[in-house]
Amino acid sequence: MSALAASLSPPAFAQQIAATEGEIDAKTLAAYLDILLPADEHTPAASALGIEGDIIGFARQLTQFNQLLVLGTQWLNQTGQGPFHALSLSDQGRVVDWMRAADRNFIPGRFFLLVRLTGVEFYYSRPEAVAGFDLNPAPQPAGYPPPWQ
Repeated sequence: MSALAASLSPPAFAQQIAATEGEIDAKTLAAYLDILLPADEHTPAASALGIEGDIIGFARQLTQFNQLLVLGTQWLNQTGQGPFHALSLSDQGRVVDWMRAADRNFIPGRFFLLVRLTGVEFYYSRPEAVAGFDLNPAPQPAGYPPPWQ
């Protein structure tokens, strides 16, 4: 059992990070997004599409969102022994599962909510993310044929 698994009690995760200065840890953000949007037989992982770079670029335009990403990646890097992106996939998954249920008024819960929403938006706006799906576009302009044909 890892040190992370032993520290999964709410008091350990409720700790808030006071510093607001620093940079967004792109490697940590990429690893976090890969837990939310992993590769499978039809789609690439979020990091394979560079979604972390899209989010960081977007956050540069929004001061509060940028601060949330700085604090969130700092917080993630304190959840185990070493940075979040160096943790095992199972430990990363445990952290993200905890964040999913966390209070949205604190950094972990708010980070989960906003990064998930933003990440999904950027991810599925990429043609590569849906290229593996068997999507049949609507046959426009004639529309679908009636069922009796």
